[in-house]
Amino acid sequence: MLIRLKVQNFAIIEDIELDFKSGLTVLTGETGAGKSLIIDCIGLLLGERAASEMIRQGEDKAVVSGVFDNDSPLLRALLEKLNIPFDGLLDIRRTISNQRNIIKINDETVSLGDLKTIAFFLADIHLQFDSVKLFAPENYLSMVDGFSERLVSEYLDKYRSSLELLKKQNARYNELIKRIEEFNKHQEEYAYAYQEISALQLNEGDEQAIEARIAILSNYDKIYALSMENKELADGTSLEDIYRIKGNVEDLEKYDVEYQEINKRLNDAYYELEDIYSEIKRKGDHLDYDPAELDSLIEKSHTINSLKKKYSKSFDELIEYREQLKELLKNKEDHQVLLNEEKEKISILYNETYEKALDVHKVRASIAIKIAKDIEKSLGELGLSCRFDVVITAKEKGDELAIDLFNEDGIDSVEFNIETNIGEGMKPLAKVVSGGELSRVMLAIKMLYVKSHKIGTIIFDEIDTGISGEIASKVAKKIKELSYSHQVITITHLPQVACLSDHHIRISKNVIGKRTFASAKELTLEEKIYEIASLISSGKVTDKQLEYAKELVLQDK
Repeated sequence: MLIRLKVQNFAIIEDIELDFKSGLTVLTGETGAGKSLIIDCIGLLLGERAASEMIRQGEDKAVVSGVFDNDSPLLRALLEKLNIPFDGLLDIRRTISNQRNIIKINDETVSLGDLKTIAFFLADIHLQFDSVKLFAPENYLSMVDGFSERLVSEYLDKYRSSLELLKKQNARYNELIKRIEEFNKHQEEYAYAYQEISALQLNEGDEQAIEARIAILSNYDKIYALSMENKELADGTSLEDIYRIKGNVEDLEKYDVEYQEINKRLNDAYYELEDIYSEIKRKGDHLDYDPAELDSLIEKSHTINSLKKKYSKSFDELIEYREQLKELLKNKEDHQVLLNEEKEKISILYNETYEKALDVHKVRASIAIKIAKDIEKSLGELGLSCRFDVVITAKEKGDELAIDLFNEDGIDSVEFNIETNIGEGMKPLAKVVSGGELSRVMLAIKMLYVKSHKIGTIIFDEIDTGISGEIASKVAKKIKELSYSHQVITITHLPQVACLSDHHIRISKNVIGKRTFASAKELTLEEKIYEIASLISSGKVTDKQLEYAKELVLQDK
């Protein structure tokens, strides 16, 4: 539940602080007074993008903050994962400036993506033109998925993993086609390149080994001189002198315990030196030098460098290129066999992906049945007696393995069909409903959505647009019914909705010293009655309208 909203220097709002409560809260006021700005600010707390253009003229930053009360176990787990401290309250603060925008939750800086994820558990917001989405069938799929997001995602993730494998295999197949086409154009060049690279009999690590051997042979004189000097010294008396010292220390150990540690270290060092001396003498005895080998290695090194430059490849890439050429040349008579093998892999993955797409389709179809039934029931309660259907259509496989059959969300298209006049038959929603009917359909969808996701707060920005009279009363009662289990905040111009509110806030604006200021005030019962009377009237409020407004308010108390 949203407990508090504070806005500073946002458009025509200089400084407004509002306390929200449970139940139904309505916002009223003249057009342009700033009602939608309040909704926009709540939207910022729920992850909407901020624009520096909304900073109040003459100020360097705008600040929007809000406190939400929510103790959902899933939300608590998410906040723990994000290392955000949490005691049941979420204090969200957004600072908007020309330099940078900062988002903090309980004093911890978070990303916009994290805020959006958290906001899913806090509230759902219906903006003034959201109903227009019902005119665009491409929006229906995400609506359906939204009703059971976790269940759909479970199957959708498996489908997307399969689709990714299919795309990779398809890319490999297309790359093979290109290589074969390229091969057919340049077969003689490839054959020569393969022979040229293969003649060197290169293996992984050879380049480093060749350079190391060249370094040894090129410096043989220095290596030989130093090795012989080391051998001569090793054959001298230095090791015997250390051996005698070791013996003396062993004797000293008998008289002075401090020599124990020295004796241990000396023993270790002596035997290590003895092993090193043996290795030095062995290397000195096995030195070899072959000028022909040096010439051969230098020539091979030059050839390797020449091929690297010629084919614009590193040593490892040269070996890989040789193997690719080998494969192409070896199978030059069987390229079609290779293509068939790779295409068969595509076929297997294609069928697996289609099966997983059908699994997603079946889940959506089961969700659609419940959605249609519940929306149809709600629309009846909203004065729109009709038949409603959610049709999920899966694309069929063609004879060709066309990858464009699949998209990231599967193979489904969704249509909302409605029959508002008995006997006229089901027709696409976007083509037959009026503005008022569309508002009721969206209200029914929103009510079902927040209930299915157990969202504590729902915000409406004039969802009752285009309706009046008896229908307005039915819509008002439905919104009121929703407020029994959810916090509802709504902008309205309908007295039928306003009179049922538990809390009534009037938004107004005034010009002071050539500046426009928006203000907000929670109305008393008497003020609320007057405000509803002004909604009823088209001009000056009369005593008769006040009496009628009072009757509307008090009849539900």
